[in-house]
Amino acid sequence: MKKVILSVIVVVAMFGLLEAAPFQTLGMLRTPDAYVLPHMAAEFMLVGYYRDVAKPVEIDGFAPYMMAGVGILDRVELGLFIGDKIEDEPLVYFLNVKAKILQETPRLPQLSVGIDNILSPVGETSVRELNPGDDYYAHPDKASYEHFSPYVVASKQAVVLGMPWMFNLGLGAHRFTGQASRARIFNGLFTSAEMSPFRNFAIQGEFDGHEINAGIKYTWKNWGFRVGAQALEDLTKDNGYEDNLRVAFGLSYVMDKYAEAKRRPDIGLYARDEHMEDPYIVDLGTVPDEDGVVIPPSDTSYPESEVVVIPPAGGVSTTPSTTIETPGQTGSGISTSQAQLSPEVRDLLEELRVLRTEREKAQKSLEELRAWIEQLKSEKN
Repeated sequence: MKKVILSVIVVVAMFGLLEAAPFQTLGMLRTPDAYVLPHMAAEFMLVGYYRDVAKPVEIDGFAPYMMAGVGILDRVELGLFIGDKIEDEPLVYFLNVKAKILQETPRLPQLSVGIDNILSPVGETSVRELNPGDDYYAHPDKASYEHFSPYVVASKQAVVLGMPWMFNLGLGAHRFTGQASRARIFNGLFTSAEMSPFRNFAIQGEFDGHEINAGIKYTWKNWGFRVGAQALEDLTKDNGYEDNLRVAFGLSYVMDKYAEAKRRPDIGLYARDEHMEDPYIVDLGTVPDEDGVVIPPSDTSYPESEVVVIPPAGGVSTTPSTTIETPGQTGSGISTSQAQLSPEVRDLLEELRVLRTEREKAQKSLEELRAWIEQLKSEKN
């Protein structure tokens, strides 16, 4: 209940102060994370973006745009951005590329390097040197489109206060470097965090090298719905920037029918037991070589990537959704381990139990028959 109350407070506060930024990545809001789309997976996003900006230049209007990304060999993600055209300014377009260097583990973060805004028509130095009449001089978000913006970023998932979190820390150049003197103090440093108080819902916050942003995200199956808030620090100003309004809503879809991995490693697959000295991981449904115990899936709808951790002592520790307890009796008379199995497996076990009972009865009858025959032989003699 505390998680739900906290989420409601944050969401209400965000909608009350909404100044949404355009989504610049397929990861967070305007900052990248270290995760990449899996091989043969693609993501598409359409964004409705409305601006009513008073400073640094006065402009308002609707500027939709789209983004697309594709995963290659579970190591590289390629992205495309096109749109955000205003008045007589040229169309904005560029490519992004990100490569995974280090895979996340229960102890180590994921590490990636990338370059944003490849081939963008906005140069990294011209943003501060444009004159009236130059291309993009009147574009209020030109600093976000500086071309060839490299970065390195590390991401780590963790469970904090009983909720899944993701933390990102990175360093970049060009679009990640603030224009104001105070923002330049950080010299390209960006950081972000995401918490998920309940399933399929996430709250995001970040410092992108320029400003402090926040957002919310909801996913349903392969669909994603997003809204963000940019430059929360402007709310404390009284120089005209507090009148700026940027509102963007994003709708995304992930095509992963042929992908065998996920964009983020699922930390729920790792059992956490500090007393386990040397656990190892096996797929559900496989037979560990050393233990010879078959671990069946607890639900046929679970993905094949579900895993369990087998401690050296031979016990079984699993994720909460696939817990296999020490054999006992539940209230229904079914063993607790059997209660975790799928209905098909439970039916099979029940049939085996009936067959075993019938076999025992047949064995007992056969023994009685043998005893009766021996008795007849002894009486005849």
